[in-house]
Amino acid sequence: MQASAIDGSLNVRVDALTSQTRKFKELISAFFRTEFKRVRPKYGPFEVVIEIERTENTPVHDVDNVAKAILDALTGVVFHDDSQVQRLHVEKVLGERARVKVRARPIGELTRTDQADAA
Repeated sequence: MQASAIDGSLNVRVDALTSQTRKFKELISAFFRTEFKRVRPKYGPFEVVIEIERTENTPVHDVDNVAKAILDALTGVVFHDDSQVQRLHVEKVLGERARVKVRARPIGELTRTDQADAA
């Protein structure tokens, strides 16, 4: 698992994907609480982008279950409540390995280009 916090945006890559979303949520939550002790949850609207990368041999995951597990894991770490997420994009793609990439950032920090792309 790798993560970085740059200019208010939190980027995470989880090089694993389990069919048990509860374990996935616990894994991500434990990582954030260990690696990002100084990051405090923020108020205000957020955008979260989730890319579920899978191979042809990995189990199929429901995007809504993966998204809910990730949003629950980010609650209390990135934002106070997942109701702060006003923009959510979840995509499942074929790739080289099973993994999940997440980007969470306050909407107020989006550039005009980002806003035009989202429209």
